[in-house]
Amino acid sequence: MLLVLPEVLTSDERESVYRGVLALPFEDGTRTTGPGARGRKNNLQLGDSDPRVEPLRKLVLDALNRHTLFQFLVLPRLIMPPLFNRYDVGMFYQDHIDFPLVTGPGGGKMRADLSITLFVSRPDEYDGGELVVETPLGTEAFKLEAGQAIVYPAYYLHRVNPVTRGARIAAITTVQSFIREEVKRDLIADLLRLMRWVQDKSPQSDEARLANKIHANLIRIWADD
Repeated sequence: MLLVLPEVLTSDERESVYRGVLALPFEDGTRTTGPGARGRKNNLQLGDSDPRVEPLRKLVLDALNRHTLFQFLVLPRLIMPPLFNRYDVGMFYQDHIDFPLVTGPGGGKMRADLSITLFVSRPDEYDGGELVVETPLGTEAFKLEAGQAIVYPAYYLHRVNPVTRGARIAAITTVQSFIREEVKRDLIADLLRLMRWVQDKSPQSDEARLANKIHANLIRIWADD
């Protein structure tokens, strides 16, 4: 699944996050780097100890939880508390994959199925800094509008290109989906698109009810406890 989420943050929410993040002290981002990525990461990150970070995290989580496309296609079970990172001129993150297990809500461990990058800086505020994702169909680069997000499998190789002007600020998090297997999530997403097409054409038809039944029962069968 490679999914662009439009309008995760409203313009006012984006401004609140942007100004809130800039008002806080950043620290070396390598503190959250695993042994396989040492020397490949050069960025800044907000620390966990400052209580002013928590309202910003909550704003991002609330926005994801109300986003219909995210809820229906990702089927999130657990979402890692977001991290806020910053890439100034010359900073980068070379090819890597994300941790398979991360700290979830409440401090327990959760499986990382999908990764999310929520762009906070506007694209005209910096040059470079594209998120580049290696997919089975080739390489794709993303530099989205502020308030938009990209969702991709946590096991995909990805990188952040060097920033050459300005500062790139983003929120990153990972998700444990109720549907563990990628192929099943893709099938549910395809079925959802078909279901909506049938409902738009003939909302009261037997076919519309059948599509809804199949969609609901596949989730019931496949969802983790």
